[in-house]
Amino acid sequence: MAVAGFVVSVALVVILVYVAYFLVSTVSSIRKQRAVLLQWPGLPVHWLYGNLHQHPMGNPKTRTESPEEGFIFNCKMTEKFPRGFYLLFGPTRGELVANHPGIFRPVLKGRDPKPLMQGQPSYNFLRPWLGDGLLLAKGDTWLRNRRLLTPAFHFDVLKPYVPVYNEAVDVFMTKLEKCATDGVSFEVTKNISLLTLDVLLRCAFSYESDCQIKGDKHPYVKATSQLSTIIVDRMFSMLLYFDLPFKLSSMGRRFMKSCDFVHNVSDEVIKRRRSQLEVKKQNPDAGSERKYLDFLDILLSARDEDGKGLTDLEVRNEVDTFLFEGHDTTASGLTWMLYAMATNPDHQRKVQEEIDEVMAGRESEEVLWEDLGKFKYLVQCLKETMRMYPPVPFIMRVLERDVEIDGKVLPAGTTVDLGIYCLHHNPLIWPDHMTFDPDRFSSENIQKMDPFSYLPFAAGPRNCIGQNFAMNEEKVILVRLLRRFHLELDPNHPVKFSGELILKAQNDVKIFLKPRV
Repeated sequence: MAVAGFVVSVALVVILVYVAYFLVSTVSSIRKQRAVLLQWPGLPVHWLYGNLHQHPMGNPKTRTESPEEGFIFNCKMTEKFPRGFYLLFGPTRGELVANHPGIFRPVLKGRDPKPLMQGQPSYNFLRPWLGDGLLLAKGDTWLRNRRLLTPAFHFDVLKPYVPVYNEAVDVFMTKLEKCATDGVSFEVTKNISLLTLDVLLRCAFSYESDCQIKGDKHPYVKATSQLSTIIVDRMFSMLLYFDLPFKLSSMGRRFMKSCDFVHNVSDEVIKRRRSQLEVKKQNPDAGSERKYLDFLDILLSARDEDGKGLTDLEVRNEVDTFLFEGHDTTASGLTWMLYAMATNPDHQRKVQEEIDEVMAGRESEEVLWEDLGKFKYLVQCLKETMRMYPPVPFIMRVLERDVEIDGKVLPAGTTVDLGIYCLHHNPLIWPDHMTFDPDRFSSENIQKMDPFSYLPFAAGPRNCIGQNFAMNEEKVILVRLLRRFHLELDPNHPVKFSGELILKAQNDVKIFLKPRV
């Protein structure tokens, strides 16, 4: 008994020492992190709340009723602290908010991963859905997958997609014609999102879903929409930051159910395609009805130097990531471009004149691959739109190495919030930043531009691999729409930002379509 009591006593001492060590090291780590962040300017810090009580998104009422206040807050902070500022969220978490090229440049030149920490809002919330696809992967996994996927976005692969864009737009234009005929305003994001999803499903794995016709009732649309909504809701529910309580909650159960559905769709398509490729391998003369290589074809044929390819799980992760990253982001860019055209009629007219000139004399409305490089002013307007309304307003990185900025050292492990919206509205970089001015992106002005002052697709090794795909798709959609219709904003429907992962309008944007003569 005495020996047993002695063992228990020793065990308790060891546990207490370990707990004390853990607490001391944690407190020390938090103090060091705060000291690093406090090298930068910022608002006064409360000992418990940090800056959470000063940020509109920290107030549940403001967050739900007026999410646009968060963007206004960040703009004001950028005007006050145009070379970066700290934000502390409670007693344990903080980050540096980057809003100047001088911070973006050294951070984005590295291959630093996204934050995937338990116990706080992070990209980790996406992991059950997207797995270790390009968005979330890090280290050697990311490097290998990036190398294997790069050929999927070569112009020889992208070129045959242009007819696919046009086919999807044909369905979209039928819906627009009905709105114009009925004289009702057109809900932009709702319908554009269905169009971009249709395009991606066709280009990702030749999946014709009829999602534009079925709309929100389509099971795949419902599942992906619910996944995105839950991720945002979880970011502002502190009790659900950890995986276990989240999975046990009703929100977590809905999330996993939608995950399973989306994964089952991908798994079934991958299985069927592998079977088709095996038949083709056994019988090379066997024909195929498809006229182009889709994203899935590229993934299944990709090989390392040793001949090893991607597993079915890795393929699924990349397909799901491609759909997630290219669906809502492209819809956001298109939504705000149409909004910009509707609120700037002179620029809309100039874009339409350019379109008319390029497409003159054609009976068909189809946009060709050869046309895409001819819409210079349209591209200027699209770039200015993505400056004012970047589809992904904020991205994050966790530094894997020490970075020196303006004589201040950010040690490895520091979280940096790369505020692309703040950067694009920094008055030091963009004078009169709230004015829509496409001439900022004239060929003459682009040559003078700091490449890290405009980053709708990020930059560096982890930039958006699909940016050429997205730009081509947007050009086709915009040309087709603006060639046929004149746009006018619905004056009875106010437009405000929503607080989501992707920059959207609260309650959508509504536009009237007037047929052009």
